[in-house]
Amino acid sequence: MQKGQIINLEIKKLAFGGQGLGVLENVISQKQEDETYVARTSSRAEDNGFRVFADGVVPGDKIEARIKKIKKNYAEADVVSIIEPSPLRIAPKCKHFGKCGGCKWQMLAYEEQLKFKESQVREAMSHVGGLKNVETLVKPIIGCSEPWFYRNKMEFSFGNESKEDTELRLGLHPAGRHVDIFDVEECFLQSEKSSEILARVRDFARKNNLSFYNSATNAGLLSSLYIRDGKNTGEIMVNLVTCEEFMLGKEFCELFEDMPEIVSIYWTKIARKRGMKTQVGEVLLKGKPSIREELGMRHEAEGRSLKFKISPQAFFQPNTHQAEILYSQAVKAAGLTGSEVVFDLYCGTGTIGLFCAHKAKKIYGLELNESAIANAKQNAMLNGIENSWFKAGDVDKSIREIPDTPDVVIVDPPRAGLGESVVLKIVDFQPKTVVYVSCDPVNLARDLKTFEENGYKVESIQPVDMFPHTYHIENVARIVKGKFGK
Repeated sequence: MQKGQIINLEIKKLAFGGQGLGVLENVISQKQEDETYVARTSSRAEDNGFRVFADGVVPGDKIEARIKKIKKNYAEADVVSIIEPSPLRIAPKCKHFGKCGGCKWQMLAYEEQLKFKESQVREAMSHVGGLKNVETLVKPIIGCSEPWFYRNKMEFSFGNESKEDTELRLGLHPAGRHVDIFDVEECFLQSEKSSEILARVRDFARKNNLSFYNSATNAGLLSSLYIRDGKNTGEIMVNLVTCEEFMLGKEFCELFEDMPEIVSIYWTKIARKRGMKTQVGEVLLKGKPSIREELGMRHEAEGRSLKFKISPQAFFQPNTHQAEILYSQAVKAAGLTGSEVVFDLYCGTGTIGLFCAHKAKKIYGLELNESAIANAKQNAMLNGIENSWFKAGDVDKSIREIPDTPDVVIVDPPRAGLGESVVLKIVDFQPKTVVYVSCDPVNLARDLKTFEENGYKVESIQPVDMFPHTYHIENVARIVKGKFGK
């Protein structure tokens, strides 16, 4: 096999990461040494062939592909043509699909997306985690009842589509290109209002001959446009980000005078100088300093909800309605009775812990990001929650500074997961229950294996689809203390 070689390939499955996987039977594969990579890509039943990965394909597609990268045990290829399309392939909804670097799976029916995601979770738990009975351990995935217009925040960038392009563009990056920008005329991820806002801002920038920021020269005005909307309140925030002084604030606000749902308009200036820390300054041009949002508990009969104020820099789960389900599953897995001390590690703005507060004795939240902790404290006050404690600090270094011992530990770490060091620190506390919220099934499986090797048992894993039309998968794992493992 050589780089540039043309091959015919049938796609067997979708790998975690979004690529399609085909197998060449006549290529002898060597023993796979990278077990993590195997789990992300292939079941053991397919190890007899040489694996080839390609983007933009669906299981069942028969394709002509050009080899672009060859590794010891696999290759990557670009699709030259689809010889025979899969019966699973459907027409994408968005006109930008294939060009946009956003959602990758619009050519696959949503019901099929869910099947592949659930399968990927089961494979990771079996191959990396070494867990038994994964068919019953991993629960059926909870899909999104509204797989379109689900995002509550999106960032759009200013730029050109190519070096030869002279027209200012406002939109997203084409797939695989991190500098160029194409005009987004429609997007089915955030809200129907977003396209209207984009069109108005784009026309405004062009009519006023405004420049865009060029990272190569560190010059230019317009950088990006953030749109946030409260899915349960209908309030919208528009935030224009520039890298130089913006003198048209009044005129910018006038763009939205007939859109009363836009209740907050910001201008954010980012100053970048080599050798100096980036400076960020926010100016409220019009309206309220934050938008309101509410999250409701989906598994509780009383329909309890929490209120949140979302400022420009605040983190908030991008899919509001699925976040309600995800957090409800986490609270359910915690099994609280009202007497427990709960550690909420990597707590972000405190959302999961605050949902637990009414059923816990005390909530202790730990998070590295100081602004997120400030938001968590504000959220606690906004909802009248007095049994919470939040502190900024690195979990690995600061967990023992929490002035209590947990009955329940809830973790929602970054994609890389906990790692052995943090798992062992949690185990040292001997909590009766650990609830692990994860956005990466492979790293989750690795950490679950460590828990099981140290006296804990994985009781259930609940996949939740937060991001339809992408490969991303959230999971809520319930881990209980018992006479297991070592």
